[in-house]
Parts: sequence; structure tokens; C-alpha cells
Amino acid sequence: MGVEEEMQYVVEKLKEALLAVENFGGEAIAWFGGALQVALPWIIAAAALTLLFCFCRCCFSCCGGGGRRERMMRAPGRNCTMPRSVFESNPKGYFRNLRAHPRDQLC
Repeated sequence: MGVEEEMQYVVEKLKEALLAVENFGGEAIAWFGGALQVALPWIIAAAALTLLFCFCRCCFSCCGGGGRRERMMRAPGRNCTMPRSVFESNPKGYFRNLRAHPRDQLC
């Protein structure tokens, strides 16, 4: 084999490889296109449900739904409101603080 024949052989093999790559790309695009057409309604439905879930979660946390807001009460001895759980957890400590700091607004 001469140099020209080897070059011709290499060129032919490169052409075959290029055709195989082109065919593979076309087949892959066709397969993904078909799969996308089948899955697209499910993808849209999942995205819509996710958005609806996020919207409802935000709306319930901002607008007071779901019972997550803390109950408030009028602070004894002070002219303001405070969380009921703070007072109920330690009422003795609250009144001790009230007597020690009568002008302190800890609400």
C-alpha cells in the first residue's frame, strides 16, 4: 500500500464515521422529540401543580390560614399585646419582670 491509498482509506473511514454520527444525531433527535411529545402534557401538569402548591402555601402563611398564627393577648400591666405562649410559659417570671421594670415595654 502506498501513501495515497492509505490516505484514501482514512478519508473513506472518516466519511463513514461522519455519516454514522449524522444518522445517530438525527435518530436521537427524533426519539427525544417523540418522547417529549408524549411527556409534555405530564410536564405541564406537574409544573402547574407545583405552582399551585407554592401559591397556596404562600397565601396560607401570609393570610393567616392553617392556624399557624400565634395567639395574642393583652399584656397584664402594660398597654400592648404579647404572644400568649410567652406569658403562659412563665407567668411568674413575667410579673417579676413587670415589678422590676415597670416602665419597660417588653411587648
